[in-house]
Amino acid sequence: MRTIEFDVRSQRNQRPQWVNNLEKNWFRILILAVALHVFFNKDISIQFNMNAAGQVGEALVIQPVSYEKNQQQKVSVTPVSKRSSSHKEKKKTVPPEANNFSNLGFILNPDYARRKKIDRRIVQQKLENCQAYIKAYEPIARKEREKYDIPVSITLAQGLLESNAGDSRLAKESNNHFGIKCRTKCLGCTCRNYSDDDIYDMFRVFESTWESFREHSILLSGNRYKHLKKLPARDYKNWAHGLKKAGYATDKRYAEKLIRIIEELDLDRFDRVG
Repeated sequence: MRTIEFDVRSQRNQRPQWVNNLEKNWFRILILAVALHVFFNKDISIQFNMNAAGQVGEALVIQPVSYEKNQQQKVSVTPVSKRSSSHKEKKKTVPPEANNFSNLGFILNPDYARRKKIDRRIVQQKLENCQAYIKAYEPIARKEREKYDIPVSITLAQGLLESNAGDSRLAKESNNHFGIKCRTKCLGCTCRNYSDDDIYDMFRVFESTWESFREHSILLSGNRYKHLKKLPARDYKNWAHGLKKAGYATDKRYAEKLIRIIEELDLDRFDRVG
């Protein structure tokens, strides 16, 4: 046994010193090689969990991130609470009292906002609601004109006025944008009464807004209003007065309101096209 042990030691002494060092420290060299690989090919991203108070939480997550991705998108360390607050500051806010005003109120009374010093953000929001309604339903009104010869300006103005630009209960709950009441003999249709109306006033319920526009066109094509189609397509003023005279609404200013809506929102531009 002593002879064999002596031979092994003799062989080790005869090998170069670096070979002996490599044999003794091979594990450390392996670890060092792995560390160098990670260092040159990976970057480290540190993410902090933020609690509700905006302080750094206890959890600390370390994730490897590819070097190329990190070069394309620099990581900024910003508390979540600060990002959220800055986003809210950029977002346009409308005062809560905006709900107290009709979408058409400032159009029908242009001087009201100035006299009452109404926040301009409220006025702007109401105008945007009307513009959104026009954008959404102008294509339907145009199709109805092609089929029933009703001016687009009249259809949109009535829809805006009767539904408060789509925000009335009748429009939201029943898809009824024109205040269309139930037929004398309610057969094949669904009707509903609202507490702010007469107990005998039953309003049509439609499955879609399009059905409401189509029923409006059919209504204006009936005996009560069909004489209006003899008017020029761009004569929205006489259309408005004709609707009031034929009894479409009981509001004494109904024709005046329709005309103001058309002129303030330039709805007659759609009558000049096609």
